[in-house]
Amino acid sequence: MNLASLFPRRGRRAPWRSTAGRFLLLYMALCFACTVPALLYVYFETDRILLSNFQRPLEHEQGHLLSHYNRGGIPNLSKAVADRAGPEYKDDTAILLVDARGRKLAGNIVAWPRGVRAPAQWQTSLLHRLGRVRGEEFLVLTTRYPTGEQLLLGGLLDNRIQMQLALLRGLAGALALAIPIGLLGSIVLVREMNRMVETISRVGEHVGAGDLRRRAETDGSGDPVDRLKASLNAMLDRIEALVEEHRTLTDALAHDLRSPLTRIHIQVTEALAASPDPASHARFEAIAHEVGIVLHMLESALEISRAEAGVGRGTFERFDLGAMLADLREIYQPLACAGGVKITGTCAPGLDVHGNRALVARALANLIDNALKYGAEGGVIVLEAEAVGAEVHICVADRAGGIPAARRDEAMRKFGRLDAARSTPGTGLGLSLASAVASLHGGRLELEDNDPGLRARLVLLRQSAPLPDQQGA
Repeated sequence: MNLASLFPRRGRRAPWRSTAGRFLLLYMALCFACTVPALLYVYFETDRILLSNFQRPLEHEQGHLLSHYNRGGIPNLSKAVADRAGPEYKDDTAILLVDARGRKLAGNIVAWPRGVRAPAQWQTSLLHRLGRVRGEEFLVLTTRYPTGEQLLLGGLLDNRIQMQLALLRGLAGALALAIPIGLLGSIVLVREMNRMVETISRVGEHVGAGDLRRRAETDGSGDPVDRLKASLNAMLDRIEALVEEHRTLTDALAHDLRSPLTRIHIQVTEALAASPDPASHARFEAIAHEVGIVLHMLESALEISRAEAGVGRGTFERFDLGAMLADLREIYQPLACAGGVKITGTCAPGLDVHGNRALVARALANLIDNALKYGAEGGVIVLEAEAVGAEVHICVADRAGGIPAARRDEAMRKFGRLDAARSTPGTGLGLSLASAVASLHGGRLELEDNDPGLRARLVLLRQSAPLPDQQGA
């Protein structure tokens, strides 16, 4: 049994602070809370019953001696006590009769024990019987007569001590057995709980990766876990329907707008070429530029929508990442040189990725384009790619001002443009598209400080299996 699998660690959190650890500790505490009181009850109740067995013979003996006292007073009682203390009685009864000044009249006790009062209810005392070397523990019953004499009757508690030792050994054995049994039961329950939670967690992971069609399997038992899975499936049905409606609306809107805008762009270009008036050229060029921006924005919105919906997994293939970075560096190098920027890059030989080549290239192109727009003053852009475990980290870094850490999430939102970027042409969708492509490949986009500058880290899984039910681009 692998105990480490029971307590999957997240960061430096101690195992006992996890849900499974707290559940195990709670179960163990409940086991002890149920076991210890029951064992203590058995211990004290058994001791009480044993003491009552001692009390009844002594009470009977007390009544018998009282009858002697009633018939003949102290002399008759003294004779009875002397007879009771004689050697013919082989039991372990302690008996002593003293006068009003505490002097012994009869009995098998050396002297009236210190601290024992008469009359008094049941009490324990250490008594020294005649002929015995050491004192012994007795359960004592005392009586004071009207003339001042005092009678002591005691029952030897040696069996009680043996019984207490036996009970304590039994209690210790029961606790020693309860610990491994409780621990084993806790582990079985925690494993079963982890299995049920893991089933739901796997569904969440797939949904988080864009697979909205994944559902939890229900067994129809109607228990709380089964109802939770059914509720989760119903929620996912609703989310999938809403996302599909949103994607359909976005696609339809983009398609409907792209066609007339494309026609407008063509007509403006033709009008610009046919116009004899040089003064109109600037206006036609401005119109064509703005229409081009809107078309680019629509195209980016469509690609983000498709990537978020998982479209594109069907065309996953293995490709050489180093070759892709070299191609992108070659494409952007002229533009970078025109702006006084140098593009450098490093990539381990043979580093490949399983994914959508076109979308990964588009995401990296967006990151390079952003670096040229907002990081050109740094004078250099660095492209790096390396394998980190099962992931590939692709970095595009510049040496300019960067983005404050508090505003990086804002920069990655759709149409999220920071104040400093509003004077530069752009749609505010470049980072959103790169993030959507990373999610499509089971990865993520991270913005980091490059000291100085910004480092955009595109993390992809080296082996991203396409979903069987989401084929096609």
